[in-house]
Amino acid sequence: MSSDLRDRRSVRGDATKELILEAARESLREQGYSATSIRAVAERAGVQLSLVHYHFGSKLAMLVAVLEHENAKLLERQQALFARPEPLSAKWRAACRFLEDDLESGYVRILWELWAAGLADEQLAARWRDATAGWRRLMAEVFEEWSREMELELPISAAAVATLVANLFQGLEVEILAGVSEAEAPHLEVLEAVAKLIEGVESRASR
Repeated sequence: MSSDLRDRRSVRGDATKELILEAARESLREQGYSATSIRAVAERAGVQLSLVHYHFGSKLAMLVAVLEHENAKLLERQQALFARPEPLSAKWRAACRFLEDDLESGYVRILWELWAAGLADEQLAARWRDATAGWRRLMAEVFEEWSREMELELPISAAAVATLVANLFQGLEVEILAGVSEAEAPHLEVLEAVAKLIEGVESRASR
């Protein structure tokens, strides 16, 4: 087989894999974990059932791939945000706007569908933990660097601050997905209050 033919087949294979991943993503977003079968994804993607088995082997492997693909893409976005040369308070507010985008795009629903399924499947739970650990590491690095810049001694470790931030966003996500309204629980007010706390520290440090 010529290298040119191998290259074309590889490109077609990658395109098919992306098509399947997108179909699995949309199935999770619209119908949830239980209704996202390999057959349903194949039909949605418009590909043969055998191709889903060929690329992923099982429903679990397919959904783990969705999780890792989505998480890598959004973690890269977040890394780019926190690398920008602007105050942390501004980055925090931008991250809060990203939350709104992620709710609208379905990423948050996908994440929690897979976490719920992971409660009964250790392999899936382990991948979910790996995904969220990446976010906590990023936030720990952000707050550690910020505390040095502000010459501020944090009352708890940067890792503990990152855990608080992660748990804050996770709690907000679950409540919003469950239909808890802003009137019942002022999620946006909480996020803005944190931004103002950060802003206050930055203001004092600049004097």
